[in-house]
Amino acid sequence: IHARQTPPQRSKHKHNRMNMKRSSYIFFLLLACGLVPSSSTTIFEEPDVWDADEILSKGDAVELVLDWLEVQPFPGGPSFETRALGGSFPGPTITISAGVTLNIKFRNNLKRQNSAKRASDAAVYRNQFQDPDVGNLHFHGAHVTSVLPGDDTTMAVEPGDSYDYLLPFMDRHMPGIHWIHSHHHGSTSLHLGGGAAMALIVKDPPGFLPQQIADAEEAVMVLQDIDVREQLYTASRAGDDKYAANLQKLLDVGIPGADESNYRFVTVNGQHQPTLNTKTGTWTRWRILYAGWQDLSLDFEKVLDEAQCEFQLLAKDGIYLTDYPRPVDMLPIAPGGRADVMVRCNSAGVTKIHALGRMTLTVVAESEDNLSSSSDEDLVPWTPDVRPDYLVDLMSAEVSPGCSCSTKLEGYDDGSLINRKVYIPGNHFLHTSYLGATVERKLSFGYLSHSYHQHVYPFQVVSSESKEISDYFKVGDWHDTYMYGIADLTIRYRPTVLPGKIMVHCHNSLHADRGMMAKEYVRDIRDGQCQCEVDGSISGVGIVDDLDKGGHYNGSANLKCLSTVAICLIVTSLALLL
Repeated sequence: IHARQTPPQRSKHKHNRMNMKRSSYIFFLLLACGLVPSSSTTIFEEPDVWDADEILSKGDAVELVLDWLEVQPFPGGPSFETRALGGSFPGPTITISAGVTLNIKFRNNLKRQNSAKRASDAAVYRNQFQDPDVGNLHFHGAHVTSVLPGDDTTMAVEPGDSYDYLLPFMDRHMPGIHWIHSHHHGSTSLHLGGGAAMALIVKDPPGFLPQQIADAEEAVMVLQDIDVREQLYTASRAGDDKYAANLQKLLDVGIPGADESNYRFVTVNGQHQPTLNTKTGTWTRWRILYAGWQDLSLDFEKVLDEAQCEFQLLAKDGIYLTDYPRPVDMLPIAPGGRADVMVRCNSAGVTKIHALGRMTLTVVAESEDNLSSSSDEDLVPWTPDVRPDYLVDLMSAEVSPGCSCSTKLEGYDDGSLINRKVYIPGNHFLHTSYLGATVERKLSFGYLSHSYHQHVYPFQVVSSESKEISDYFKVGDWHDTYMYGIADLTIRYRPTVLPGKIMVHCHNSLHADRGMMAKEYVRDIRDGQCQCEVDGSISGVGIVDDLDKGGHYNGSANLKCLSTVAICLIVTSLALLL
């Protein structure tokens, strides 16, 4: 772990080592009785926790390094090197309170490979797999500014360089689980598919949750899609020789069970098919992050349920539901999406869970005294009394004049398009809006493999042409990432106090890296005018950052802002006051 100021802390999560030891004892009793398989058993463990509040209170910054790491997720299988954040696979979970400004010192410790395909080498910009050793950070789902030194993914940190991110979390930021991952255009598939991702949790403030939820043990689960063959193809196209050699080693040496899965696996906190031990009749809060980068929803479901585990949905994409508890049998989480689920197993036994159609997690439930125990009470309905301004219900809101625009994701491979165009860097935008507008987007998807992700502002689903009603996806829900068939979808959001770029793209990064990405812009004005289908440059009032900048950063880690000091102070002050 490359952060001497940030020692691992598990005390912030109730699913602690004491409970793990007790559950492990129960597990081995079942093992001795022949109730669970004994081969290559891996006990579920959570990522380390870095408490940003504590680190920042000492005047330190969170140090986050992108570097090569040797990992061995498969019991009895080979190890290999991949890119990772924070010295682990996945990276540590960062927790922070609303009202705190997150300062991350990001350092790209990678070295440029001579074989690497580089965007800067091309006479004309191309959307392709490239720049395998160039990185940056995206704070997926966090409602934070995209103006540097904020969450601007058009900025790139070259190998050997550093950058200081400064992100104010508003006082009224909704508590929830989000995540951090590398998001440089052209290398997102390589970095994200290789495991460079980590959870980011905005804490529930004291007294915010009802006691029933607050008292529940928590388990953070970062699920990652490890597709060896697809990664090898992508690395080869990008000239990423080091990573390609490591992937080829996995194919040459072989991985247990690889033939059945075609070398595509799901890991949970860097573990392949771990076993989670729990008590019967007790509610546990599972905080599931699907760090997905390809074409499939997670489809997290029970395929063998001797323990009779029930799932009650609490939140999606870090936003609490209005109709909790919502019973669900399967979690079709979109790539990049998250779900908080209250789980109770009502009988002693084993439950098997699949994700992406593959065996993923074994749950072993037993009463605490190994005989019997009473069950927790059924969940009581709850929703936050007040929601932040950026999450105000827009179902019946009047769309601002000219602010209803269409966005179509279509094609694949080198023909990956949004509104018939590939991504163009610099001052080139799809739609524009302004602060205070009620914005509507009519989404359409050309293929089942497309998902929609929007930076900065989450959106509310106001209508869908899908004929199938899903317990997981409902009209009125909020998301920042969506994938559910090819039916047309209408969404709304309201820019409140954060002007600047909004990246929109397919979260199948194989498509996004090849061009299925675009930028919207929120002008720093009120009572303005929206523009649809700009398909070009913008200018005039309300521009708050440098739109023509090429996006590559080569400079000191002490640099705090690439726009102006005034803009930084204004954005920070607004965020902290709200």
